[in-house]
Formats: sequence, structure tokens, C-alpha cells
Amino acid sequence: MTALRAIGMPARKTALGQEYAHISSTMMRCARAVHAFDAKAYDPRAVETACAMWRVRMASEYRSTCVFGALVAQLMEARASLESTAVVLRMGQDELRHAEVCGEAIVALGGEARIEDPIAIRPLARHKGCGPEERALRNVIYGCALSEIVNTARFVDAMDTMSDPYLKDVTRQLLSDEVLHGQFGFHYLEEWRAWLEATPEVRASLARYLKHAFAVLETQLSGVGGGHKTITADERALGLPDPARLPETFYATLEGAIVPGLERFGIEAGTAWRERSLADVE
Repeated sequence: MTALRAIGMPARKTALGQEYAHISSTMMRCARAVHAFDAKAYDPRAVETACAMWRVRMASEYRSTCVFGALVAQLMEARASLESTAVVLRMGQDELRHAEVCGEAIVALGGEARIEDPIAIRPLARHKGCGPEERALRNVIYGCALSEIVNTARFVDAMDTMSDPYLKDVTRQLLSDEVLHGQFGFHYLEEWRAWLEATPEVRASLARYLKHAFAVLETQLSGVGGGHKTITADERALGLPDPARLPETFYATLEGAIVPGLERFGIEAGTAWRERSLADVE
């Protein structure tokens, strides 16, 4: 398989490279303060494991760009506001920058910032039977108010326990954008609040969808069944996730932030969470 060019090292000397550098610098929410990683301070096996984690993260961030790109089209179909559509475009660009940041971390950890496998792009759900407004709402809720909120909580949890100055700085840079990505779901719902209040049938439909969406999210992100490995002190310092904490963070985030956040818009998210099921949604 043909590998992509090393993502962590864009060609800055070309015209496009210089334009990208300008975009990247102007969109960055926090500057990097630490620019070197001291591998000698840690067990080489822990460094290798951390490098593998950042490689998976790089590929995930790169693919996420396409999710936001497809979401832009759905927002335009729904006649969403110019500002909400522009913010989603910005979030797609964030994910490209995140792939670069992850690539830089991989290089610092002694690896090569390349994505060897083909980038498989899944089409964004069309939600048969939904109008364009509800279709966009469903995908914004799942992609932002659910998935990205959980991801943000995981970053915060890692920041609380990791101590390596370089990787903590890199993680902070990603987290500064991920907060917006999660909050966007609730900002978008606020923008559509009046429409939702006028269409109780859509609120009921969203609640039925959430029964399935919550179950899918739980399967993919809860961390239940992920093993009981005890991470080492070096792995913790490097930001490796503690398998024992993944479910705790997931359920606390769902029940303490996501469900009540959705309930504010008249969506019966609490009932949907209690009745979550992988059965096909309407």
C-alpha cells in the first residue's frame, strides 16, 4: 500500500504550504510552549506505546475532517445559518491541524508520521424519512453533543494525570479546539430552539433516535470490556488512558453533562438513555 506523505511535516516552502502555515497559525487557540520530548526519562516500552496511541489518534483526526465536510453539506441543505456552517468548516480545518500536531508528537516520540492504511471514508448518515432540518440535527447531536463531548472529557481526564511537559502541551493544544467541537452541538440546538419548540413531533423523533444513538455510543466509546491492564507510572505520565477509568469518565459525562444538556431543549434524553437499544431506529 502507498503511504501518505508524512503529515507532521508539511511542505512549508511551497505556495500552498505557506498559505496553510498562515491558516494554521491564525486558527491556533493556544501556542506551544514546550518543543522537545525527553525520551530518556521514560521506559522505552512506554514511549513506544505512547507513539502507537498518537499514530491511531493522527489517523482518526485526519478522517474526522471528512465528517465535518459532509456535515457542512447537510447544514446547507437544512438552510442553517451562515455562521453555524462556517464554524463547522473551521472544525474540519481543526481536524487537519490536529493530524499535523499528532504527527509532530509521533516524530518527537521517535516514530514516523505516516498513515499507511487507506483512508476509509464512511458516508454521513442520511436518516431515511427525516427532513433536512432533522437530518442535520441528528448528525450534529451525535457527532458533537455526544461523541466530541466524550472525547473532550477523555482529554481532560488525561491532562489531570499526565505529567510529561511536551505531551501535556500537545494535548492542551488539541483540547483547546475539542471544547468548541463538543459545545457546537448545544450551540446549534440553541440556534434551532424556536423551530424545535414549534415542531414537537421532531423532538419526539430525536428522542427515539437517541435510544439507538446512545447505545451505539456506549458500544464504541464506553471502554467497557477493554481489559483490566494496570498502566505503569511512565505510561500515566505520557498520557496513556487508564482502562479502569474509561467507563467511569464515559458514564459520568453522559449522565452529568450530555443528558441534562439535551433535556434543556425539550428532548427526552433521560428516557432515551434509560431505554437505549441497538435495535434499528425509526
